[in-house]
Amino acid sequence: MKKIGLVGGMTPESTTAYYQMLIDLGRESWDDPLHNPVVLIYSIDLAEMVAHQDVGDGDRVAELLVDALEKLRIAGAEVGALTANTPHVFFDRIQSGTTLPLISIVDTTLDHTRNLGVGRALLLGTNATMTGAMYPDAFTAEGIEIVTPGGDDREFINHSIYAELAAGTVTPELRQQYLEICSRQIEDRAVDAVILGCTEIPLVLRPGDLPVPLIDTAQCHAAALFAHAVAVN
Repeated sequence: MKKIGLVGGMTPESTTAYYQMLIDLGRESWDDPLHNPVVLIYSIDLAEMVAHQDVGDGDRVAELLVDALEKLRIAGAEVGALTANTPHVFFDRIQSGTTLPLISIVDTTLDHTRNLGVGRALLLGTNATMTGAMYPDAFTAEGIEIVTPGGDDREFINHSIYAELAAGTVTPELRQQYLEICSRQIEDRAVDAVILGCTEIPLVLRPGDLPVPLIDTAQCHAAALFAHAVAVN
């Protein structure tokens, strides 16, 4: 099995979730409970990355992530992943800067969404994810429409991710606000799935909360990463 390298810290909560999902996938796949995937984690300082991101310095964001991936490669990683949606805005730039093969969260989410037969999906995430082209471009090419909340709802989601979910804080009020936003979008815009396009949003929304499927991008990503790591070349 290939050694897996994770760029973590974006946030620590999502990094922990990725590690646990990879361990669980190993336990489901192998009879021996002591047989675990080898996972290397390089946890970055999120504040540094966000500071560059906020001033539009995408080149520096990409440089920081390439440096982390190269450290993982030198340490022995054979396949890598960024444990957050937002930095995938720079995915092509990052992949071109490292020889470590990367698995894209957008591509793996697209595969899962297409298999569900979804025609229109609501995308939740940071402002960079919701306003960026990475999801609409990839999904539109496959005949799937991406819609996002507007105005105050979008700002609320973005703020909650950085101010609360990044710190692992989930209150009943926060959860209720997310449910109300999604319910309005499902009713008004006839969406047939909700993409949790931030790896912290599963802290708030859970399967069965809404009348349409929730697509957990981190779960899709981890499953594809594990499958790649165990595939026979």
